Amino acid sequence: MKKKIFGIQALVLAAGMTLPLFAGCGERVSNDPDTLQVYVANFGYGTEWLNELADLFVEQDWVQAAHPGITRENIVIEQNSERSYAIDRIAQGESNTIDLFFTVTTGATSYEQENSDGVSNYEDLTDLYNSQVPGEDVTVAEKMDDNFLTMSTFTKLDGTTTYYYLPWVSGMQGLLYNQTQFEEAFAGTDVEVPRTTDELSEVCAALVDEGYTPFIYTSRENYWTCTMFLIWWAQYEGLENYSNFYQGIVVDEDGNRQMSRDVYRQTGRLRSLEVIESLIKYPTPNIHENVNTLTFTQAQARFLLGQGTMMPNGDWFETEMRSTQDSGEITDEFTFMPSPVISSIVEQLDTQITDDQLSDIVALIDGGAQSAADVASVAAITEDDFDKLYEARKLVLPVGNHNAYIPSYATGKELAKDFLLFMSTDVACNAFIEATNGASLPFEYDVETEDPELYESLAPLQKDRLTMQKDAVYMLNENTYAASYYGGITRLTDGRTNLDVLFSAQNPDDQMTAQEIYQAEIDRWTDVRWESVLINMGLLT
Repeated sequence: MKKKIFGIQALVLAAGMTLPLFAGCGERVSNDPDTLQVYVANFGYGTEWLNELADLFVEQDWVQAAHPGITRENIVIEQNSERSYAIDRIAQGESNTIDLFFTVTTGATSYEQENSDGVSNYEDLTDLYNSQVPGEDVTVAEKMDDNFLTMSTFTKLDGTTTYYYLPWVSGMQGLLYNQTQFEEAFAGTDVEVPRTTDELSEVCAALVDEGYTPFIYTSRENYWTCTMFLIWWAQYEGLENYSNFYQGIVVDEDGNRQMSRDVYRQTGRLRSLEVIESLIKYPTPNIHENVNTLTFTQAQARFLLGQGTMMPNGDWFETEMRSTQDSGEITDEFTFMPSPVISSIVEQLDTQITDDQLSDIVALIDGGAQSAADVASVAAITEDDFDKLYEARKLVLPVGNHNAYIPSYATGKELAKDFLLFMSTDVACNAFIEATNGASLPFEYDVETEDPELYESLAPLQKDRLTMQKDAVYMLNENTYAASYYGGITRLTDGRTNLDVLFSAQNPDDQMTAQEIYQAEIDRWTDVRWESVLINMGLLT
């Protein structure tokens, strides 16, 4: 077992090493309009996709027409695993020679800051979004998934909108589970994949009784915080009110909207915290004994080896897992669990229903129910109630802040824009899926129809993701809203940004209860602090 774990760690760690990919050892890269210097953050999706796309880019006829004689040697790629690297380099101004950045973070607070030339360091990409996709009859904006287009639209302080980045992956986050282990644990029983959080708790108890560990993760990374906390909070409140939080908006009983620090009183925040507390608060047999000492790589390796049945994670897991699977060590199937609907959502309904009824309604929604009439056999709920439950079941948390930037001062900016333009083509969409073992670009492209052979080669995890995203209700990234990136409204603050630690810490002094976390956030936002939000947004002077 130790040898297997070591082998998996070695493979994953090797993929994350900082290795600049230059045209040749020791060669000086030319900083001219005909050389494209590219940086890519090497995290879950790896970097091979960029090499594949670069090879294809220079082969396109329209690229050769626009840049005669360009070859693969004209594209120089650099990578590392430093989250702030790209934003820091862009801020350096013309001493930075990289023309195109693929990041895993946002520079939203810096978009409107002017450099010595009186302009932003970030290139305005409006012309790119309005460009026609080569060989197709749509623009980049028209081909982009509507949700990602909305998240990419930047609202300036003066109220006008523009585009400073292009999203480069349409990934998904949520709860992964070992499908093989689950089926083995409950073979011959009536236990099903949980559809509500109460059922999730029951499944955890049943897994423990069968000798399994329900959850494995690392508290060093806040995956519960940035996945399940957000999902269950949004399910309870509804997407509109969840989005209101990041805009600082409270809606009163008469439907009047106003900015208020009372956004932190949203009950869904507390209910979500309570669910996570009930699942992973130490001591509990629900969690792996080493969640506080494992690194993310180690936790993921142990998940692959069956030392936990479920793990908060993202679809990049498939990319990181594939090399290990190919080695023959891993034979289990892993996939997304459709996010169980928070059981306390019944508090938000006009009709009283039990958790069993809630579960049955969710099952009917999964089976195609579109209205209250379609679930009348379970409960006579209102159409409004059905809409709430339908939205809750269909909510999907996309990967955020995977952004591509071009510095406004870049010498190779036109070449960089054409590379991003190429990424919107069907050719690039297909190549990205193949290179990442199923991850996809944020453009409309149905791989199941366009390349059935490639689709069939994908693991269940990515097939299930693609299915879920087809009719998903997207939770928009918090950086979509000015009150977040300028005002400073954020989901959790101070020492409460990592729920994984607050609930899983073995030392009671390092723990907090759900109620304590909820109340501490409310108490933090005094009138003075809230005024600073309004001032930063230009709403107060």
